Amino acid sequence: MVNPALRWNLRKASLSGLAVLLLTSGALPLAAREYFVRQNGDDNAVGTSTNLAWRTIGRVNRARFHPGDSVRFEAGASFKGNLVLSAEDAGTSNAPVIIDSFGRGRATILAGRQSGVTVENAGGVTVKDLIVVGAGRTNNTGYGVCFDNTLTNNQRLGFVRIANVEARDFGVFGILVGGSHAGFEHVVVTNCVMHGNLRAGMEVAGRLPWDSKVYAHADVRVSHCQAFDNTGDPTYLQNHSGSGIILYEVDGGVMDHCSAWNNGALCHSSGGGVGLWMCASRRVVIQHCESFSNKTSGGDGGGFDIDGGCIDCVLQYNYSHDNDGPGLMVYTYPYASFADRGSIVRFNISENDSRKGRRYAGLWVRNDGRGITGVEIYNNTVVIGPWTDQAALINASGVDARVRNNIFIASGSALPLRVESPGDGIRFENNLYWREGGPTEISWGTNIFSTLREWREWSGQEELSGVPEGLFADPALSRNPPDAQPGERRGLKAASAFRPLPNSPALAGGLDLRKMFGLDTGSRDFLGLLPSAGRFPLGAIGTPGLE
Repeated sequence: MVNPALRWNLRKASLSGLAVLLLTSGALPLAAREYFVRQNGDDNAVGTSTNLAWRTIGRVNRARFHPGDSVRFEAGASFKGNLVLSAEDAGTSNAPVIIDSFGRGRATILAGRQSGVTVENAGGVTVKDLIVVGAGRTNNTGYGVCFDNTLTNNQRLGFVRIANVEARDFGVFGILVGGSHAGFEHVVVTNCVMHGNLRAGMEVAGRLPWDSKVYAHADVRVSHCQAFDNTGDPTYLQNHSGSGIILYEVDGGVMDHCSAWNNGALCHSSGGGVGLWMCASRRVVIQHCESFSNKTSGGDGGGFDIDGGCIDCVLQYNYSHDNDGPGLMVYTYPYASFADRGSIVRFNISENDSRKGRRYAGLWVRNDGRGITGVEIYNNTVVIGPWTDQAALINASGVDARVRNNIFIASGSALPLRVESPGDGIRFENNLYWREGGPTEISWGTNIFSTLREWREWSGQEELSGVPEGLFADPALSRNPPDAQPGERRGLKAASAFRPLPNSPALAGGLDLRKMFGLDTGSRDFLGLLPSAGRFPLGAIGTPGLE
């Protein structure tokens, strides 16, 4: 039957022969419809206005939706049930199917023991402006919002949008974008909050075989999201749990302006969770993020991580502090699907990380797999307390990396740098090392060096074309403590405490990485613009602070 509104519009426009042909042939798409769900609605109503709204999620599940349709739940009201969309409900990028709220505020979906919103084998769907609540992390067995591709044709589904969603108290993840043989592309997750979940806050992750040579997902952006108090599962020992946000099997992605804290407190696995990280991915960037006070009772428990199987991935402009494990981590494991190469760690700050276990550090690099090659680590500032053994720890076996223009500061008995199994693949060029409250020393293999000259002569490090480089010197950073207490959220602006003072040797001491090595360093450091030419300052921040 022809839509009456469409017939009226055509008549009003005085269309004749061609319009009649189009109408009778069915060539025009169905007009998009808006459906409403209210607490005092009626499932026998048509649902197409607030006065004729449906009442339950069950009624929504019985309907079929077309591109451009929307289902809008009454803001401020709660609805029990488990919303499910299937392949028949798919939209398009130009006309997505939308699940959201109407009125002032957000509606709440009370999912009980199962998942709150499930979108299976359908792209072109937006889920936004909702609160999704499970029965508690130990009573629920599902996800807050789950997009899953279980099709076997190895084709990604396009266009996923999740925005302004709070997902809490679920037994697996607050948000999952997953796939068995392929996943999704053109994925955007913005302004979402995931907390109180058992396994993790959010994963964009595939379930492809561990040795797969393809990526489940592509073109993924996660921005302005928060993940906190996701405890980890103490009974799950096969792999990590208790992370904030993870991008896994992603080809091309960005995570920016996100924060993760107090995750992983109940993780007992030897491979624990990390606040914000990537794994088995290519061309993924994590930037402008804060990760702090993440926990572990087993392994990891760090701030940021480029993990096994990553190619051409980047950590930049991030602030890590007060984590149990490493602040900045580059690691690969034996069964990674790809040999790790081309990663960059630059203009980040790690403060008072590695609080639990002396085997970690603020910067931690290790290969337990097929090697890590082509790594560039430059212009980071790492400050560590006396509770661990080193500010930076690199196990150099199978690691090919260049470490330049960094500041490593330790205190108490900790060392600025410890290198285990040193080899020809690791190069240190023009870094600043300092230990507060004691002599500055470097551990190189089984040797401890108390002067830079001794270390140079023994190892060939900290020299460039025969010219001595590097400093054992107080970097003279501002170090004005932020108002927040240790372990509290500070925001990226708090990192201004790591500005060099006007008399700091860090200001004039850096290498010009662009001219000397052809690196594309970008145009900025942690807080502002880089010099357009010439030598870089050392560390993450080059703009001097006031005395």
